[in-house]
Amino acid sequence: MSVTGFMYNINATKKLGELELSEGLEGNRSWHYQFKDSAYVYIGGLHPGLTEGDVVLCFSQFGEIIDVNMIRDSATGKSKGFCFVCYEDQRSTVLAVDNMNGYKMLQRTIRVDHVEKYKAPKNLDEEDLDENGDPKLLEYKATGAEGQGQGVYNALDGQKKIHDIQKVKKAVAVKKLTAEDGDEAWAKAFEQTLNKEGGKDKKKKDKKDKKSKKSVKQEKQELKEMLKEAKRLKEETKRAKEEAKKGKEKRTGGKGTKAEPSSSASESSSPDSEDSDESESEKPKKKSKKK
Repeated sequence: MSVTGFMYNINATKKLGELELSEGLEGNRSWHYQFKDSAYVYIGGLHPGLTEGDVVLCFSQFGEIIDVNMIRDSATGKSKGFCFVCYEDQRSTVLAVDNMNGYKMLQRTIRVDHVEKYKAPKNLDEEDLDENGDPKLLEYKATGAEGQGQGVYNALDGQKKIHDIQKVKKAVAVKKLTAEDGDEAWAKAFEQTLNKEGGKDKKKKDKKDKKSKKSVKQEKQELKEMLKEAKRLKEETKRAKEEAKKGKEKRTGGKGTKAEPSSSASESSSPDSEDSDESESEKPKKKSKKK
């Protein structure tokens, strides 16, 4: 929709926006898509006391403004209540139209709409004339956000003061940051030293752990060997006991066989011993008779 198009009024544009939201239209289905090649918007219904700077302050929230053309009376220089604004990014025009169309500014409802084909104002150089004696047409240049050209900032006195104040604030903030950075650097260095010491301690612990693991393994091997040795000794003692038992049994068996003749001998010798006893008892009797 251009400035002179058929759906130019505020309510119609609002209805288009509401319809898009309800239907979920976007991209090439949006009514904004037909203005994808133009970064200019029309702003009408402005208070005559507003300047280019006021418009920039209000509409720069949607993007970087590179051109403002406030239409003024050539005789008095007063604003006619409308202007054209160009954004650096074309997508900013969609935000400006959707948000500012129908907005009340200084008790006036303003109209914001796309501009399909923007016609740059003709600036003539009265001093430089062509062959026919007519003034030459000057090349149109964008005013920029402050009216001194595109990309030129801090040209106005008020903006200079704002810039100086911001510069001082930034310097103070930088000083604070440097002081904090010094403290942070010290803290980082301290942490690094702690980490290094902790790393050394870890290495020592790891070495100790390795040594302890080795010693544990050695002890386990020694225990295994000792158990084997104990088992071997146990088996040897068992064998020795069995051999001793067998030897005892053999000895006891030999003694029983030999004892039988001795008993017979004792039996044979017993009458002799009885005879000898009798003879001995008779001897004192004989002696008593002689007396």
